[in-house]
Amino acid sequence: MSIERSLGVLRVLCSSGVDLLTQMPVTSQLLKQALPSFSLSLIRVDDTCAPREHYSEFFDEFSHQLFASAGHHFSARSDDPAAFGNLLRNEQPVGALVETRPEYVAGATYQHLFKRNGIHHTLDIALRDERGPLGILGMFREEVARPFTRREVAIAERLYPWLVHALAAPRGQGAFAELDTAMMVVRRDGRIESASQRAQRWLEDTAAGDDRASLMKDRRLPEACRALFQAVEDARRPRAASHQPVPTLCLPMTGGRLRLRAYALDAEGDRVGVHLAFEVSQTVRVLRVLSSTDLSPQLQRVALHLWQGDDATSVAQRLGLSAETMKSYRKELYMRLDVHDLEGLRRVLDARARDVTLDFERHQPLPSGG
Repeated sequence: MSIERSLGVLRVLCSSGVDLLTQMPVTSQLLKQALPSFSLSLIRVDDTCAPREHYSEFFDEFSHQLFASAGHHFSARSDDPAAFGNLLRNEQPVGALVETRPEYVAGATYQHLFKRNGIHHTLDIALRDERGPLGILGMFREEVARPFTRREVAIAERLYPWLVHALAAPRGQGAFAELDTAMMVVRRDGRIESASQRAQRWLEDTAAGDDRASLMKDRRLPEACRALFQAVEDARRPRAASHQPVPTLCLPMTGGRLRLRAYALDAEGDRVGVHLAFEVSQTVRVLRVLSSTDLSPQLQRVALHLWQGDDATSVAQRLGLSAETMKSYRKELYMRLDVHDLEGLRRVLDARARDVTLDFERHQPLPSGG
């Protein structure tokens, strides 16, 4: 895929209305096609520039723990050019920060996080809007690779407004699709008594260590299990309705959400089973389908809006298209997707989306405890 085509598809993704962190398993691959790199990291920050959550590729456990525990350093005003406060207050939002100048390599944060992993050349994009700081997107190359060039910085500058738009997008619920499931048994206080092999792996991936603090250290997962246990007990009481819905809670996570459903295991009620389902946005799956086709970026944009339920007239108005151009686009989409109408288009995209797999082993979303 050419750089220009990658940029066009990235623009479709960033204008989809899906939050940037949610769509990173799809977007990261296109970003690395437009700006070849070894790995990348996206960090959402609060109004003090301290990290709230992050999505990082190829970080070792030491780096994740250091990242999560160093929020005060990231947000503090210091001489370290890699400190988030300095990056987000810099007049230039896009720049290569780790090149050949020793002060960058010696930056306390970068020295520990990146040099340890063999990363040396870094292109950072400090994302902010009129309301304040939003986050940092860092793209990394190994020490043996060539540094980022001025031309690549110019490409990042083209991406900048699209990335800001996507990172500022509200996290709507929308439709979700189940990606994987697991089981646990929990006690009244929310303590996990036992877990399936799959659940154990999940807990290691999303809850172990300081970098996963928002699930375990802040007790989001134990408190959710405790609340589910109480809901199961309430359903057993004599006055409870005969057809109670299955107690369910959803915990938002980068890349999707964790849905928990509770079931009684015994008459005494001292334990309950919890079914975990990791779910991803259905829009993200459809975006993956569209980004892997040979449709032009404009046709992808039209197809996405039609799939989301917009009629042809509103899509034309939103994209600034004439009625004739919109008619031509829709006819071409139907032909290319081998369908005859709008329902057929939505049905085909949903069907293809069901076959989409996302690499969550490599692209593991991790909440920050900073």
